[in-house]
Amino acid sequence: MILASTMLTGLAALAPTIARAGEAPDTAPQPATSSGITEIVVTATHKSESLQKVPISLQALDSAKLEQNHVSNFADYAQMLPSVSFETLGPGRSEPFFRGISVSGGQASTVGTYLDDIPITSTGSNPEVHIYDVERVEALSGPQGTLFGASSLAGTIRIITNKPKFDKIEAGIDVEANKWGKGNAGGQIEGFINLPLAPTVAIRLMAFYDKTGGYINNTHGVYNYQSVPITLDNAALVQNAYNPDEEYGGRAALAWQVAPDWTITPEITYQYLDAKGGYNYDPRVGDLAVHDYSPTWLRDHWYQAELSIQGKIGDFDIVSATGYFSRTYSNANDYTYYSVTYDQLVAKGKVGSYYTNFTDKNGKYINPTQQYYGHEHDKKFTQEVRLSTPKIWPFQVTLGGFYQYQRLSYDDNYYIPGLSSATNNGVPDTYPPFSPAVGGVYTPNAYYLVEEDRHFKDGAAFAEGNVNLTSTLKATGGIRYFVSDNGTYGFAGTWGSADSPNAHQANGTGGCWNEDSSVLYGKFIHPSRLSCINTDVGYHQTGETHKVSLAWQFEPSKMLYATYSTGFRPGGGNRLSNAAPYKADTLANYEMGWKTSFGRNLRWNGAIYYEAWKGVQYVVIPPGYQGAGVTVNAGNARVYGIESDVEWKPFNGLSLSANGAYNDAALSSKFCELTSRTDLTQLPNCSVLFDPATQTGDMAAAKGTRLPRQPRFKGSATARYDFELARTNAFFQAQVFHQSGSTSDLDVSNDQLLGDTSGFTTFNFSAGTSIDKFSIEAFIQNAFDSRGILSKNTFCSIQYCSGSSRSYPTKPQFFGLKVGYKY
Repeated sequence: MILASTMLTGLAALAPTIARAGEAPDTAPQPATSSGITEIVVTATHKSESLQKVPISLQALDSAKLEQNHVSNFADYAQMLPSVSFETLGPGRSEPFFRGISVSGGQASTVGTYLDDIPITSTGSNPEVHIYDVERVEALSGPQGTLFGASSLAGTIRIITNKPKFDKIEAGIDVEANKWGKGNAGGQIEGFINLPLAPTVAIRLMAFYDKTGGYINNTHGVYNYQSVPITLDNAALVQNAYNPDEEYGGRAALAWQVAPDWTITPEITYQYLDAKGGYNYDPRVGDLAVHDYSPTWLRDHWYQAELSIQGKIGDFDIVSATGYFSRTYSNANDYTYYSVTYDQLVAKGKVGSYYTNFTDKNGKYINPTQQYYGHEHDKKFTQEVRLSTPKIWPFQVTLGGFYQYQRLSYDDNYYIPGLSSATNNGVPDTYPPFSPAVGGVYTPNAYYLVEEDRHFKDGAAFAEGNVNLTSTLKATGGIRYFVSDNGTYGFAGTWGSADSPNAHQANGTGGCWNEDSSVLYGKFIHPSRLSCINTDVGYHQTGETHKVSLAWQFEPSKMLYATYSTGFRPGGGNRLSNAAPYKADTLANYEMGWKTSFGRNLRWNGAIYYEAWKGVQYVVIPPGYQGAGVTVNAGNARVYGIESDVEWKPFNGLSLSANGAYNDAALSSKFCELTSRTDLTQLPNCSVLFDPATQTGDMAAAKGTRLPRQPRFKGSATARYDFELARTNAFFQAQVFHQSGSTSDLDVSNDQLLGDTSGFTTFNFSAGTSIDKFSIEAFIQNAFDSRGILSKNTFCSIQYCSGSSRSYPTKPQFFGLKVGYKY
């Protein structure tokens, strides 16, 4: 970062000299804007072509759109994509959905996220890629059938970075000061430089530092335990705007044209995120307020190294993309709501007092409040090779192979400080008092421990080709054959899990619990990580996906297309011994769309579609399993939808654009309850909705139940006017965003406990000016501080913790001033 910022500062000072040494710069203001709509070139089909010529539903945000809308992270660009919804707990903890395919379940995401040619998808916690010096963001709606695989069931997001250029020096630096309306101030500095080092060698560097103020207030709270004489008081943690974050990173890419038709491009991206506090709030406490009783934070750092080789063998184009991704992710969460819930259950006699009654060696009660610490380390290796036929052939074919290996190591510690030196009051009729601590490598005081390694191996061979049937009609077809293998190995559970017949030591010796009743402490036999095993499950699957498309270019600027494509998400094994493996779910997409331009000033694209989702993967948390879930194939679902975007320049300087998507996503079959608490399989048939009050009923959701997290409508509109002002190029921009409400869970009784979200509307405004290479602009987002809720979340079973649920708000009012220099 220091090197990059020094180079950028030096280049800014040197730039006028460089300009004088060559052609004198034109200091007169340039025309505010061209009279036509800018053409966007995309690579969604792994070849460069105009967005208007690609017969798939695709939205692309080019560098100009990203800059004009102050996009710097996932939430910023996801807001602009009408078919994308998401759930999130804050930066680095987001999960996107396309077209209503949005249910919590499965070990794999329904949406693939790519940085250039390499997938970086992480289920539930995609890495936060800083959007700067980015060429475009592409959003491919629906399963793609051929070119994207296992984690792209419902769609694919691609972040395409700017590559080194051989023919010119480029550089830029942007400095921003900002503030949340009711929160604290922050700011960021970003810069890039492109340097040709030789006629065939160039390097491009990017670096940034971002300090964002907080806006959630941790206010004073007190809780008196009902089952033990303990009082919680968070006075030491009270703080306004307690969720600031600090983020920095950079990217370096080198392009070397080793021969006229061969280019090698190594690239590395690194980012570090340090986020304090939480980003959800509790409306019962107050607006943008919570009661947290223990520290909450996240530290996330990752890097991705990619080697791209592009060349020709004869007239055939060949591309090789190799990637290695490493991520270390650790976080702490307040877990008071879980302990409070069980305290109330103990007080009512619904569960045993051994959940909360712990005494130290002096017989004094210790605070039973649980805290959470998690540590995760991910490693991914990816290799893809593609070969394309010569462009002069009467048909075009792309052949390819894909391989990815992932190993994810989890250490989740739900712990009670001091538990390893305290005992419970004994499990009635079975055990005398003992310490139930199942200590992991990070704390000896874990009450519930997850210590697992998961692996995912995915391989695929694919082919996609197209041929012109007539001068205006083109047919495309593709097939992808895949092999998927995944498994989980490790330990998950409480002391009871360690004492279970399913648990064994790594050397094969049965049992991980000292049965000697005279031993009160250190009963968990765990000399090192993965030395106690109660989970060893795997899943292997092969199959294929398809794509067929017809595109009719009935005028040079107008196209109609029809597409059938399929997608899949691998199945897997459940870690609970009395639960069967779950199968892959599949998605079939039937789509008709149009891409039209009327002259140079009006563009209108859209699609209507029907999607059939079979074997929906969904996580069920049975009562009494301390939050451990089992994934089932809940049933089938369908989506009826339409999405569209339009851009119009009625006259020079004025740009109007709008987009929107309507998705009617619902179950197309019944979702049955589990057979019982001891048989964690689904009932083969069901007819009566479960009633939590009477604990009767065998159906979790009826046919026609809405899929959660997806607004039926989401859309935006933008008006931008560019004009000359005192020999400068000035602009004013106004935007409106709206989305309707959504349900919170597929299970009807859970959804009633959480409650649905309401629709909301926000407005953004910005204005600025530029002269020569300098620019300055002011902006305000969510100008009227509308408190929209994107999702409602609990951090333990909804049945137990819905009373302490928290809400994730849309970005509160946020304003700032940005100054930039481009050379």
